[in-house]
Amino acid sequence: MEEIKELSIDALKDFINKTELVYKTAHKKLCFAIIQRIYRRTKLGYYFGDIKTCKEKGIVIEGNHRYLAYILAGIKINSISGTSSHCDVPTSYHEIEFDVESDWDENHENTIKFINDDFLNEYTNLK
Repeated sequence: MEEIKELSIDALKDFINKTELVYKTAHKKLCFAIIQRIYRRTKLGYYFGDIKTCKEKGIVIEGNHRYLAYILAGIKINSISGTSSHCDVPTSYHEIEFDVESDWDENHENTIKFINDDFLNEYTNLK
């Protein structure tokens, strides 16, 4: 079995700074722990759904953490068209902050289950 290298914040930032990404974001901050976790699981063969994008603005409107993790993991990204608010301003990912201090999934009852891998049997393993 292939050994999965742990994603570091420096590797993420370096990748974002050197890579021309198709989409931008309306967010000002994303959670590094979520990106790191999705990346690891994606490298193991799991797929957590398509991202939703606003083609008109060229932004990810649902799935920003997945978008970055999927690109880093080198998998094909499928997108679903959606709309965004008139106040959503497209921002390049290299301009936003990454929260490295807290894991946002720990603070919400609907997402705390994603902290460990027990839920993975609900998702498709592509390998």
